[in-house]
Amino acid sequence: MTPKQSLYQTIETLSDAECSKLLQIIQHWRQEVAPVLAQLAENPTFHIPSHTPAVFPKRTPIHANGPTASEQLIEERR
Repeated sequence: MTPKQSLYQTIETLSDAECSKLLQIIQHWRQEVAPVLAQLAENPTFHIPSHTPAVFPKRTPIHANGPTASEQLIEERR
């Protein structure tokens, strides 16, 4: 399945409000982000990756007794 076909199928499952929000995001990308990336791509100082970076898998925090690290840091700074 091509990305366009997948997008068409996904859009069919969205509500009108969700489609409206998605359309706003696409318009923002085309008007604001894409032109900036095009300008940066012409500048040899910047390197724009050809694909999106991998997403790190979600991890479940370890549960332990006692205060959290954040609480300990806050207490030390007081």
